[in-house]
Amino acid sequence: MKTRTAITLAAILIVLQYGMAGEQAKRFATEEAKIEFAKRNLMKGLKSDNAGVVESAMRVTALMKMRYPSTDVSYLVREIGEIAAEHPSGKMRYKAYITLNICEDPVWYVQEQSVRTADDLNFFRNASARMQQKLLGVNSL
Repeated sequence: MKTRTAITLAAILIVLQYGMAGEQAKRFATEEAKIEFAKRNLMKGLKSDNAGVVESAMRVTALMKMRYPSTDVSYLVREIGEIAAEHPSGKMRYKAYITLNICEDPVWYVQEQSVRTADDLNFFRNASARMQQKLLGVNSL
């Protein structure tokens, strides 16, 4: 069910982005405009009542921060921080924590191809493994 919801969200975003070719050129005249549009949609996804949509929005936020490390995602991070602190599901809180860690240090995760190229099902698992390596590396000093 989560996968279907995430795929549906992705399809909607693709249709919105590429569906109106003439309007798309006006709306996304620059890369910055495209990023701002994505950030607005990600905030809507993070506020959704559907867990699959929230999870997908967190994953895309992390990927965007890895691809564009200088992008300001502070208001998305605040929302993800609320999910990490208050969501009733421990699984969702942990995924939010992983996303926060990626947003804090995206360059470190970009180096790991298994995180960069992971599919929907393995993204958080691979990022978690990378995060554990990072924490164990710091603790062994």
